[in-house]
Amino acid sequence: MNSDMKRSFLIGCLAVIGSFAAAAQVTNSGNMRLFSGAAVTFFGDVTNNGTLTDSGTVVTLAGTSASSVGGSSVTTFNNLTLNNSSPTGVTLTQAMNVRGALALTDGYLYTTAANVLTLSNGATTSGATNNSFVSGPMAKTGNQAFVFPVGKNVVYAPVAISAPGLATDKFTAEYFQASPNALYSTSSLDGVLNHVSQCEYWMLDRTTGSSNVTVNLGWDTRSCGVNNLSDLRVAGWNGTQWVNKGNGGTTGTTTAGTVVSSPAVTVFGPFTLASVSSDNPLPVELVSFTAECEGTASVLRWSTASELNNEYFTIESSLDAKDWATIATIDGAGNSTSLLHYGYMDASNPGRNLYYRLKQTDSDGKTTDHDILYLESCRTVTADENKVTLYPNPAKSNVTIATDEDVLSITVYNSEGKSIGSIEVNTVAKTMDMSQVPEGVYFVEIVTSDKIFNQRLIISGR
Repeated sequence: MNSDMKRSFLIGCLAVIGSFAAAAQVTNSGNMRLFSGAAVTFFGDVTNNGTLTDSGTVVTLAGTSASSVGGSSVTTFNNLTLNNSSPTGVTLTQAMNVRGALALTDGYLYTTAANVLTLSNGATTSGATNNSFVSGPMAKTGNQAFVFPVGKNVVYAPVAISAPGLATDKFTAEYFQASPNALYSTSSLDGVLNHVSQCEYWMLDRTTGSSNVTVNLGWDTRSCGVNNLSDLRVAGWNGTQWVNKGNGGTTGTTTAGTVVSSPAVTVFGPFTLASVSSDNPLPVELVSFTAECEGTASVLRWSTASELNNEYFTIESSLDAKDWATIATIDGAGNSTSLLHYGYMDASNPGRNLYYRLKQTDSDGKTTDHDILYLESCRTVTADENKVTLYPNPAKSNVTIATDEDVLSITVYNSEGKSIGSIEVNTVAKTMDMSQVPEGVYFVEIVTSDKIFNQRLIISGR
């Protein structure tokens, strides 16, 4: 019996009492029980093909590489913490339930209509930010007011409901960072609304029960501009047009805040922000934003179907979708109702995988974040990245590059994409001294005679 088979067998029969950390793939093919007080951390894929009974303190999905939770059985956790720093996070390949607390510490939980995350009656969430949320549909059962920690494309955009009437009532929500116009015509409006957002919308469905609830939508710099809170409205699609769902009160400022429907909503489906006047310049409609390689350069293209007071666009790049640097500013058309196309070539891409973000600034100075794209290096990179590894990783100081290739150069970049020149690099010994740099995430570019390797390095634990 090989080591993987032994691990699967042991986990399938294991009753966990204390703390347990699984460093590789874990498969439960029998009966797995987590007793009260147990704390379990999984660093790889979790496959549940049997019965998992969780009465423990908390289960943590951790690590720095993409992982999944799936199997033939639906997995139910008592308390769950998401702490996976991989850009691709954790993906559900089977439905999953959480009975207690869902803590979103780091990373994204990807779901689909067939593989939904469901929180039980009384369950809570905490910690959601642009760095950690549920990307895809999630459901909540119960009679408590609830904020759905949903988002898309490294943008956190929650939607909230007031308390349903019954503990068995169930609502499902998902956020879309796109114009609703392709599916729900933004020109089809009731007699009250002046316009609706062309930047985003939420799908909120009443899956079980008949309770009517208020719907609370938020905005921030992603939302194409808000400048008049009193004219904001919640809008809902009734099957043929966008209908005014009222303004029962707002919070925050024009930069970031929320608006709640009034009265309670009786028809569910798509929702978005709207305005009863020409204020609130929500309709800067971005039709597309793409990034692709042409030779060794990154070529960015975007199109708008309409623009209102659009002064200019800003192109930003980032290594980790957290720290951004401006690489170009492109003039906008001001006001337009025609399809317009824009483009920019980034020839400075230094052979690294990059995120690109498009920002738009109005003539009054208000700035809106639009789409975020991920583009792999436009230089020739071997498909077999396993030929180069860094160890230890995470590291405290000294790092070794494990490879059979002859190394020509080693360059270390910080999270802002700036090279670190104050470290000792030995291309012959294939080592780096990282003792003088702060703790954090770094990106190492290793150049050989005919290949470029990019590796992520974490410095921590000092």
